[in-house]
Amino acid sequence: GDNLWRRSLYTYWKRACPPPSLQMFDAPTREFCTIRRGSTNTPLQALVLWNDEQFVEAARLLATRTVRENGNDKDRLAAMYRRTTGRLLRGKQEAMAMHTLLELKRRYLADPEAAKQLLGVGDKPIDPELPASLVAAFTMMASAFLDLDATVYVD
Repeated sequence: GDNLWRRSLYTYWKRACPPPSLQMFDAPTREFCTIRRGSTNTPLQALVLWNDEQFVEAARLLATRTVRENGNDKDRLAAMYRRTTGRLLRGKQEAMAMHTLLELKRRYLADPEAAKQLLGVGDKPIDPELPASLVAAFTMMASAFLDLDATVYVD
């Protein structure tokens, strides 16, 4: 319903114990005033970004929007990368992203059940007009782009 994403906005925050997913991203405990938050990059953060239901659903919605708004895979990857990092996708990074996308598309075309399971994460309904294998492949790319240092950390 209308309150689907309220959990992100109004998380109950105890004074001495922030929510676990925020704690992974160096959220202060609020016991003391914090002038500058530390910034770390740990495997646990990647685990949260790749596996937490909210982040998987966010990646799916980004993928759905990207597939809808852009015509070909190259433009889709470029738009998604720009939206997540604020940078252009060029050269070796572009070639690696395209190669990864092609492998993901092959995987999800060969295993439609895996695509269906991935797209079933979260509460927002799946767009039935878009091919599930294509959206699943772009969901994995979106998840990877959302986990990049350029996306997570702003200096």
